Amino acid sequence: MKPLSSRRPTVRWELLERHLEEAEFLWTQWEHALWSPALTLASVTQSDEGRLRAHLDALVLGSSAVATRLLLPSLASEEPSRVAAATWALLSAEDADFREPVFQRLEEAPEDAGPGIFRALELLDRADLHALLLKKLPTLPPVIQAGLLRVARFRHLDSSAVLEKLDWAADPALHAEALRALLFLPRTQAGDARLSRALSHAEPAVSTAALETGLLLGSREAWERARSSTSRAALLTLAVAGESKDLADLIARMKDKATLAEVIWAVGFSGRLSAAEAVLPLLRDEALGPLAADAFAAITGLPLAPPFLVEAPDDEEEASEEEEAEPAEPEDLQAWLPGPQVLPGDVDAQAVETWWSKQRGAFMEGTRYLRGVPLTVDGMTRALETEPLRRRPSLAWESALRSGGALLVEPRQWTQVQREQARPLRSQRPEWLTRAGTRLQGR
Repeated sequence: MKPLSSRRPTVRWELLERHLEEAEFLWTQWEHALWSPALTLASVTQSDEGRLRAHLDALVLGSSAVATRLLLPSLASEEPSRVAAATWALLSAEDADFREPVFQRLEEAPEDAGPGIFRALELLDRADLHALLLKKLPTLPPVIQAGLLRVARFRHLDSSAVLEKLDWAADPALHAEALRALLFLPRTQAGDARLSRALSHAEPAVSTAALETGLLLGSREAWERARSSTSRAALLTLAVAGESKDLADLIARMKDKATLAEVIWAVGFSGRLSAAEAVLPLLRDEALGPLAADAFAAITGLPLAPPFLVEAPDDEEEASEEEEAEPAEPEDLQAWLPGPQVLPGDVDAQAVETWWSKQRGAFMEGTRYLRGVPLTVDGMTRALETEPLRRRPSLAWESALRSGGALLVEPRQWTQVQREQARPLRSQRPEWLTRAGTRLQGR
């Protein structure tokens, strides 16, 4: 009989398999929670994210035996969340180096394994690993180059050492990510000429990336393009940082049904009295009422609760067979900004109008409001913590816009990282929120 000190601990495989299954499930839950119209940063930290991190840590502690039996085979999964969880645990291992099998899987099947592996890389705090990936980047196929440039951008890394070695025209996704990477280069290397050419590129993915990057860098040409653009970033930029005429023009676009939902969503971030009054009549529109109420409430502080907004009844029998058969459109979790989405409900427009008739006198033209209170830097900082997660990317966009990309909060990062990224906002001067147009970065 072996002495007690020499016995190997029994590996409880069913428990470890459960950790992997839970990590896969919670990864998906967490990703969607980050754009929820109901949850806040604190609620996600304390629920899905905390549980997810606990299961991932358990897999890391499982050592090489777990990696060999469970994690490495999971890289071949068809579920991006399972691939992401396995990649996270493998590349966080302390008793072995699993970079080679992970990279090999990525190179063998970038379309299948890429989304999960890239997402794990975005969230891994491994400076040595990211430096290695940037070094390898020029030798890889365009689809992998695009994914790794996205990882570098997400990590706010300077990729100037490799950008000129890439064939940007080889793939629209690569071209778009290369343009977005310009935001993190030294300003002397920002590639203004390439950015300018890309603004009129025939491929929408490329021209949109050029517009977004140009706006964040304070390009006058990008600002002029934004005034005739229907892209989400352009509409939001004009709403939160445009001149008074820009907001007026934006409100006038509400006559166009094709972009009406996007414009309502954008002007809800403007904080302006004129925007609140422009969306008020739309509360009587059955389809647009909840979205208009959400925008109106964001400016005025209207409580999104009874008697103004009543939750829609959960009656599945009311749905038609056609509606039940139609699958929900998948969320684009890689987009920079999420689209219009609010909690469902029935709006009592008359109740809102009565409430507004009593509150209207407290609001002044020329002042920006958030939840009925004049917007300040402290207010913006608090909003990044307390506003529904669906709204936070647009708030983060404004802070990046006003700082030339220097104060960029990644709304799809771990919540602790997001809080660290938002910390410098507190030191901004009051006028930081009042500059408009190309002057907002002091240019």
